[in-house]
Amino acid sequence: MIPTKKHLERYHSYLLRLPIFNNLTKEELQPLFDTLQIKQFHKSEIVTFNAKEHARVYINFEGLFKLTKIDERGDEIVLKIVDKKDVVSPMHFSPHYDVAADFVKNTTLFYFTQEAIAKMMASHHQFSLNIVQFLADSVQSLMLSAEVLKLKTAKEKVGWYLVHSKVNATFELPYPKSLTAAYLGMQPESFSRALSELKKEGVFLDNKKIRLDNGDELCTYCDPVTGSNCAFFKTSECAHH
Repeated sequence: MIPTKKHLERYHSYLLRLPIFNNLTKEELQPLFDTLQIKQFHKSEIVTFNAKEHARVYINFEGLFKLTKIDERGDEIVLKIVDKKDVVSPMHFSPHYDVAADFVKNTTLFYFTQEAIAKMMASHHQFSLNIVQFLADSVQSLMLSAEVLKLKTAKEKVGWYLVHSKVNATFELPYPKSLTAAYLGMQPESFSRALSELKKEGVFLDNKKIRLDNGDELCTYCDPVTGSNCAFFKTSECAHH
């Protein structure tokens, strides 16, 4: 869908606030913004994305979906939960298997073709640096998630996930329990059992609100990558000090 002119200003203002466009002016980005396309999806819709036909950069304007693949046993693996302002690039797709987008809410995606992105990178060094940083952050996130899924127990996985809410000072589970469990590679029953175990350590989940008895119960589940965003990491108040 080609965006209407009356909405373009709103869309461009939204895009300018995203990290991949840091330190670039609207005038510099205008040639790229002129190629903006929009695609809308309905809740419960499932769309297969493959590397050849979807070599684009997608930006979630509004909505929520999960990127999934099916493993050798036929089980679903959640590669990424894509929330508002999140970016999906061709690095999330593969020529060896298809990735499906499972839409949890009605979702509006912006996208730019790979050619338009490449042209912008060739014209503006700052944009290239932003893209490199985005890719580095994405790889780090994928590696950390893989480590969590392979090496941690169910309780440790849930504790690690809840740490992000504490570090971000939201103290709220951002997604439904079933979606969070799927992302952590767990059945909902295992997720609930892990929450019950965490209660014994003073960590409680009331609906989606996280409550801590003393305030530092989740710190033992933190890691250097997550902790780097915490104001108390490696200070006298940090469990890793």
